Amino acid sequence: MSIVSDSDDDVAHIAGWQGKEVTFMRSNQHSRERNGKWDTSGLPPAPHPLRELVVGDEKAPNWLGKLGVAKHVLVDQGERARPSVEALAASFVYLQWITTGAIPCVEGGGHYRPNHHARLAQKMFMSLEWVIEDDKDPRQAATLLARKIHTRLPSFGEAFTQQVPLTRIRDIAHRNDIPHDLKQEIKHTLQNKLHRNAGPEDLVAAEAMLARVTAAPGQYPDAFVNEFKVFIAELRDFFNAAGFTSLLSEVQKSVGDENKQIIDFFLAQKSQLDSKPKPSAEDLNAVLHALTSVRAMLVGGLDAGLRNDAPEPALAMRQKWRLAEVKAEEYAFVLLSRLINAVEEQGGGPALLKAHDMAWKPCLGALVLGIRHMGLGGYSRLEAMALEAELTEWEREGGYAQRENALRLKASLERLQRLTEAYSELMLDLLPPVAQALGNALGVEAYVIQTFTEAEIRANVVFQVSKMTTLLLRACRAAAGASSWDPLVPGTAIGKLVELSELDPSVLAGFHEPVVVLLKSASGDEEVAAAGRMLKGVVLAQELPHLSHLGVRARQEKVPFAMLDDPDMVKSDVRPLLSQQVALAVTSDQVTLAKPTEAQLAAAAAAAGEQAELNKEKILASGFSTEAGGAVSKVNSPRLMSLLDCMPSLAGAKASACARLEQVSLESKGAESFQTARGCCIPFGIMEWSINQLPEQQQQQFRHLLEDSETAPVEQLDSIADQLQDIVRGLTLPEQVMGQLHTTFPPGSLLICRSSANVEDLAGMSGAGLYDSIPNVPVDRPEDVSAAVAAVWASLYTRRAILSRRAAGVPQHQACMAVLIQELLAPTYSFVLHTASPMGNDPSTAEIELAPGLGETLASGKRGSAWRIAVSKTNGNVKTLAFANFSEALYPASAVQSDQKVAGVATGSMATASMAGGMLAGVGPIGFKAGYRTGGLYSRAVAGVSRAGGSSGLSWSSLSSTDDSDSNGNGASGGAGDSGDSKHSGTLYECASRTMDYSRHALSRDPETRLSYARRIAAVAGVLERHFGGAQDVEGCFVGDLLYVVQTRPQP
Repeated sequence: MSIVSDSDDDVAHIAGWQGKEVTFMRSNQHSRERNGKWDTSGLPPAPHPLRELVVGDEKAPNWLGKLGVAKHVLVDQGERARPSVEALAASFVYLQWITTGAIPCVEGGGHYRPNHHARLAQKMFMSLEWVIEDDKDPRQAATLLARKIHTRLPSFGEAFTQQVPLTRIRDIAHRNDIPHDLKQEIKHTLQNKLHRNAGPEDLVAAEAMLARVTAAPGQYPDAFVNEFKVFIAELRDFFNAAGFTSLLSEVQKSVGDENKQIIDFFLAQKSQLDSKPKPSAEDLNAVLHALTSVRAMLVGGLDAGLRNDAPEPALAMRQKWRLAEVKAEEYAFVLLSRLINAVEEQGGGPALLKAHDMAWKPCLGALVLGIRHMGLGGYSRLEAMALEAELTEWEREGGYAQRENALRLKASLERLQRLTEAYSELMLDLLPPVAQALGNALGVEAYVIQTFTEAEIRANVVFQVSKMTTLLLRACRAAAGASSWDPLVPGTAIGKLVELSELDPSVLAGFHEPVVVLLKSASGDEEVAAAGRMLKGVVLAQELPHLSHLGVRARQEKVPFAMLDDPDMVKSDVRPLLSQQVALAVTSDQVTLAKPTEAQLAAAAAAAGEQAELNKEKILASGFSTEAGGAVSKVNSPRLMSLLDCMPSLAGAKASACARLEQVSLESKGAESFQTARGCCIPFGIMEWSINQLPEQQQQQFRHLLEDSETAPVEQLDSIADQLQDIVRGLTLPEQVMGQLHTTFPPGSLLICRSSANVEDLAGMSGAGLYDSIPNVPVDRPEDVSAAVAAVWASLYTRRAILSRRAAGVPQHQACMAVLIQELLAPTYSFVLHTASPMGNDPSTAEIELAPGLGETLASGKRGSAWRIAVSKTNGNVKTLAFANFSEALYPASAVQSDQKVAGVATGSMATASMAGGMLAGVGPIGFKAGYRTGGLYSRAVAGVSRAGGSSGLSWSSLSSTDDSDSNGNGASGGAGDSGDSKHSGTLYECASRTMDYSRHALSRDPETRLSYARRIAAVAGVLERHFGGAQDVEGCFVGDLLYVVQTRPQP
């Protein structure tokens, strides 16, 4: 049944009925015949919820029996009566189809009055409330599903738990002032049926009867009609189908004077709205605002939790509060829909462009309230709070005709668009597989199965928020002079357009003609070269930092790359070209995707094969020789190397560059001055020495696996890479090295262990993000330092690293890994700098990207945008190109576990949407605090090893370190951690992920702050170009007011 209606009260609860048509009976014609299907083949074994529902339904013909089946899955099988997410999803689909008649209920024999149904509902209600209370998942999937199920249960109010409920219909059926035939129809269609086997079909029949007796005023006595209307209201209450205002009237009986005033004010506002034939956007906004206050009050009361020993009257009232809260969201959906229609009637986005700031206020105000309703509904509350704060601030400041203000508002709207898309993706993850399996097993009509999830998504307030966001985004982009397209790597690519969910070399290996890929998402770990020579261009359907590792790799390989984070344009402009030959043309200010011209086809044919030769020349020019093995000098005994002693042949280009950076920093003065983190290096040869200490059998296994990795098919590499990494993760750091390490760093220091291979940070082979870095390593815990170093060594043998070396023509046995160890910094902001603008390689302009916290946010493929700024190195002019909108930032756990507070972190209660947070305090390296060994900084990383991308890094969702060799730093950012196998000693620890509120960041609020940061970084760009001889790809951070440079490499 659809609960959403353009009406606000006694909504059209039977509009979505899919069962049999109503027939009025003058004798007992209710059938017990069932023509169902209960096919359990293909379902998971018991006690999986799907199988339990299908098996149970076969034995449950009537609604009471089916409620019992749902209760078995939700209550009896749940641990501590808390059902799992899969049980919630399956039960919701099942109960929804029962409520709408898609799964029919028939007579089941016996006499079971509605109080039996009510008792079952009471037990399920309690379990669902406990699930909501216990739900700690950031996506709140259990909460979203539990709230949906609540509306599909009957009421267990006092009127329905008594022995003989719903007696009014008996009196109506025996009235003497209505025709005999009508009395018989009421008796057999409603009275007897309700008292034997009540079901959703009875509400449909009763509503049809009401329509019949009120169709012709005066046909039946008013007293009868009024009494029948009272019965209908009672029946709606039993089926929890009463209107919103009716529920509020009940809720008012349980609240104090202040909350009564909130409800009364809303009802008055709503009454005024109902009296206006064509209300304005301001009118609708006023009611939406009052409604939001009511819902916040309801959620605040419900958030107090449910006591195990709550008395029945309190439980019954809580059910009314919960239903009122859900119906408040449904009415918000209606108001937002009407408001969007009103705005579009006035010209929509184009009209806003020509209007004063005041014309934007109703739209932004309604959007803020829509976001509040998303959070109040339990969906991504912290993210909703942060977005609410940002949009409220940008609405207050106005000035949308100014380019930078429009860009800033655009950033927040794009962040909100990601949030609404994530809701759709969540529903698509949860519901379609369940609906398909359950529908097929129970013989539900195919169209009902196919439309189920889409209907649920489109009936949620998130859908209306998405529509308003799209409307405003178009206006913002036009005001900022920005396109939906975002160029990343210039060039022209011609090939067949194909769509892939990820850039997987094993999938691309199946193509035997040039392809341009429409890529759904990117993790940042992808290797462009390893994807194969048939990959000619990429259209990524998400945002990505321009100077991220994936961007660096794409530029290095000269693969034209553009982003299109606009689902509507992807659908209308890109997907129609799938399976056709296209030309992707990317320039600094324009992107086109169309059928290729003759000239483009000719140019593509002439350029075929040139790129591979160019890359090979770059690799050779960098000093790396595939024959000579990268000119590596391996030490033959364990020792630690001081940073200033590091040379490329002993410790890799990265460690050598850091040594030079330290020297340059000591010489730099004034505006060009910068800091570096203290460090040392475990040189080439120590890993091999450690392998040689293993039993001979393991040594031989390692050598054979390494040999196999040279030529093994892509589909076999996962197993080979896993085995290689498992052997290396088991290595321990020699005691001599550990002893030297303790004298290098002060006691209590936290470290970051970074890769420094002979096959990265070279011109033509940057290896950006290819190997791991492990942050949050306490120097005082030798087993943890050893585990971190072994994890970095092991990253030399990930699937994507092996494939990358294959693509570059580097033999696997010639790849060597040193480990750069530096103090971990707690950055306020991290940055990536390309000293020559990457679009066109403009040497006169530097391009900078900044993000809060650790640099992993910038370096990885995490969806979102950085503060992107262009600085002229000739005249110092600064131009803001984009504003930051990453949803989260990463910080060293100690920075958020201590008394320090992080800038722009969203906290507080959603019911009040309070915001808190301050600037990250402290300068310099993070110290180790033994007091945080449990539950804080040193809580163990519990995530398993991720193989999805061939990397050994922990997944982002674990809030742990993520796999990345150059994640802004030894100081600035945490790279990918690898929890390793449980049999290995040592523990890898977590970084903390925090939701960002950019209205609290001066970089978003103040142009002078952006100018100051940009010019400081640009000054450092000049000194680095002079000392390193050419354009540089630089990573660094700000710790308080100090600028740190943590890495530099030749810019591709």
